[in-house]
Parts: sequence; structure tokens; C-alpha cells
Amino acid sequence: MKNTLVTATLTAIVCAGIAYFVCGIFLPGVDDVSFPTLSGTTDFTLLEPDAEVFNYRAINPTVEVYVGDCD
Repeated sequence: MKNTLVTATLTAIVCAGIAYFVCGIFLPGVDDVSFPTLSGTTDFTLLEPDAEVFNYRAINPTVEVYVGDCD
């Protein structure tokens, strides 16, 4: 039992090492990647929502839609 466990563990380690080196040979290296960042001088303003569209007293503050002959 212990002999089988040791053999399986060594086989897994050897196969992982072989796979690592084979992938290193055939796959190209990863290039450095840079991402553009926003400058710290970005200005923005928020406007008050339109009372006709935004119902601040509602649980779901969206437009109420009436279908048919509702008043």
C-alpha cells in the first residue's frame, strides 16, 4: 500500500516537472502589459434628478407607467 502511494506521488511530481519544462519550451513568454490610468484632475458635477421621472418617495424610484385608460 505504501509502496503504491510513494510510486504514484513520485510519478505525479516527475510528470508535473516534465509538463512545466515542455510548456516553457513551446509556449512564448508573457510580455509586460501596461494599462492607461486616469489623471487626478477629472472634474464632474451631479445634477438633481428630474421630478417627473424620479420618484424619491418610492421603493423603486423609477417612472410609473400606466397602461390603458388609467388617470
